[in-house]
Amino acid sequence: MGRAFAAATLMLILILPAGDTLAAEGSRYRDVVRSRGGVIASESAAASEVGLQVLNAGGNAMDAAVATTFALGVARPQSCGIGGGGFLIYRGADGESAALDFRETAPKAVTPKTFAGQGLYKTYTGHTTIGVPGTVAGMQAALERYGTISLAQAIAPAVRLAAAGFEVPESLSQEMGNNAARLKLFPAARQQFLVGGQEAYTTSSILVQPQLAHTLALIAGGGPDVFYTGEIADRLVVEMQNTSGVPGDEGLMTKEDLASYRPVWRRPLVGDYRGHEILAVPPPSSGGVAVIEILNALEGFDLASEGQSSANTLHLLAEAQKLVFADREKYLADPDFVDVPTRKLIDKSYAESRRPEIDIRKAGSYEPGKLNGGVQTSSTSENTEGSTTHLSVIDGSGNAVALTCTIEQSFGSAVVAPGTGFLLNNELTDFSEAGTANEPQPGKRPRSSISPTIVVRNGQPVLVVGGAGGPQIIMGSLLAVVNTVDFGLDPAGAVDSERLDEQSGKMSLEQGRVPPQVQAELIARGHSIDRKGEYADLPRVQAAGIDSKTRERLAVTDPRSRESGSLAQGPVQSTPQALPQTGGGSF
Repeated sequence: MGRAFAAATLMLILILPAGDTLAAEGSRYRDVVRSRGGVIASESAAASEVGLQVLNAGGNAMDAAVATTFALGVARPQSCGIGGGGFLIYRGADGESAALDFRETAPKAVTPKTFAGQGLYKTYTGHTTIGVPGTVAGMQAALERYGTISLAQAIAPAVRLAAAGFEVPESLSQEMGNNAARLKLFPAARQQFLVGGQEAYTTSSILVQPQLAHTLALIAGGGPDVFYTGEIADRLVVEMQNTSGVPGDEGLMTKEDLASYRPVWRRPLVGDYRGHEILAVPPPSSGGVAVIEILNALEGFDLASEGQSSANTLHLLAEAQKLVFADREKYLADPDFVDVPTRKLIDKSYAESRRPEIDIRKAGSYEPGKLNGGVQTSSTSENTEGSTTHLSVIDGSGNAVALTCTIEQSFGSAVVAPGTGFLLNNELTDFSEAGTANEPQPGKRPRSSISPTIVVRNGQPVLVVGGAGGPQIIMGSLLAVVNTVDFGLDPAGAVDSERLDEQSGKMSLEQGRVPPQVQAELIARGHSIDRKGEYADLPRVQAAGIDSKTRERLAVTDPRSRESGSLAQGPVQSTPQALPQTGGGSF
């Protein structure tokens, strides 16, 4: 019986023509929106409408990205908000690029063994998991360097959205239900996100958040100082001192921690993949290093000739990921605390030295590369439940922003400080065990998988991409790049195509559109397939780009995102509308 199966599998391998297998369009496929002006893609129609209004009023891509980020904190509170942080990549129409790290930091009370015992934090919940938020300071820094509007102008639409309310989409209603038990642990969260403190808001019901509107208005009027040293900081510190009393739920963040927070401008990582410039975020996110390192490994193989959904291509993608993730687990962490061999990891010669380890005939396992100066210990623990959300913007001048914001997993720590109206992150669960590169330390930023990426061809950003989904984000961005460069797809096709991810000894594969003979060949090579159907829940990827032929701007929301938030400008106005100067203005 075994010999007969092996023989049949071999026949399938032999008769399958290389290069003829292309990804089929999915049943939820969403086409791109197009414009000669600006475009935006997010997971929230309400938030993207805010960004579009900013573009229509004469704002640039950074203005729109910042305003949309604040609006996402209102309309998609389970994923993003001023209680969290994130990363962005900027590329100007003039070619200037930059990376902004507004990742959360560990309070000074954190030690390498803070999370070694048992406690509520083991459920990714509560006060001990909360890092110092970076979004408010990060958005101010982004506007100061590349924006044209004030922080107050950027926040104004979010104030109105929170005060007036919005229709609850299915995605938010479902996550409220999924997290009801966690939210009920904390009175302010329970009151804000559960009807009567008990049940999830139903789809299309109206969620009004007056306390969040008040908090945002305070920030609009007083700037980041209100958040980090003023009234909001005081409320947060009181909450850190008045915890649930459950073991393992001690509040660690102090007013000194808040006052000392600073976002960091970092030099973006720059790679080259088949003649395309790749701009990605550096550590403490592992995403940029991993994306470029995987691309370097793949560059030695002719994926276009193999075919997009061929067994060879899927096998090579999985093997390259496994090889690179071995390096990720050992070496990548906050570069302000450990010696991260970033340049060596993304050097093409390093990929060339390791590429021979990949066997086209069978699945393998890989050890981290031996790098001079790399003395860190591999880590095994990290929160894999990340939710997060991403937005991509290109304006009419060709400026581009890829921005991923997060409060870690859905509803973050589940903690809301009374009177503030926003959820606090649980990012400290992204640290690993003591003795590793990613161990907890005071002031340290936990390793992230966030992977905002911009692909440039002939001076134009042909792909502006990023995603949500914890460590799966990396392959979400990576596959969008491969689908764009190797297979010539526009952003819609690039994000619609089937996904794979192989981190834990199994190939997580959206096999619904992968031919059965290809799946049989992958199994014959030693892959164990975790079948996800036509579309998995994660990662969710949002993308934009410029059509190299028509010069139109394109944007698309991932079909895996339940709510579409891709919008495009109509005819560009010759005279921009006046932008509001205070939190009470309107677009």
